Amino acid sequence: MLKKIAIAVFWLAFFGFFLYKLIPKYKYLTNSSLEHWGDKATFDNSIFALHIFAGIIVYCTAILQFTPSIRNKYISFHRKTGKLYILSSLLCIGSLYVMLPRTGCTACMPSQYIVTSLWLLFIILAFYFIKQRKIVLHQRMMISSFICAAYFVTIRVIDAFAMGVFNSIFPNESTAFLISDVFVWLVPLLLFHLYWLIKDKKQTA
Repeated sequence: MLKKIAIAVFWLAFFGFFLYKLIPKYKYLTNSSLEHWGDKATFDNSIFALHIFAGIIVYCTAILQFTPSIRNKYISFHRKTGKLYILSSLLCIGSLYVMLPRTGCTACMPSQYIVTSLWLLFIILAFYFIKQRKIVLHQRMMISSFICAAYFVTIRVIDAFAMGVFNSIFPNESTAFLISDVFVWLVPLLLFHLYWLIKDKKQTA
């Protein structure tokens, strides 16, 4: 019961903050400039809109993919939403590769390229493992992909509430931005993969 409550709180907090940050972005579709982009062009606007739209689908399908009662009871629905999750992830990743060279945080760019590439890698591996009927590995790669996808929301949590901590540890602003950026996706990935490693060792012991 406690686990279910914790999961529900996580999703409510995640989507609440996501919507809080998403709604103001609509102004960029009508203003003369886009966030981090400068002057608006039709191509820029289209890529930005595609990225936001695909991101919404990724997050909405994720909650369906990672809810056991839905996943286990409605197998066909799970497969369809899984394909939608993968397709929307690919669209989101592709648009990111176009947008990242013009990111507003130059110091964060290496981290953002790495996490975007890892997202792509995990999506490919998740698809490969399900085709091989390796369900556990498929699930782990899907979770890993979502950690990378969620970075683009969770980094804003750090920006809003925890940058002071990183700035106090790393006086250089560029270093603080880079370390905080890496922290957001690397720490949860390491924790999950460490947990899986320990779990596997216990099962084989």
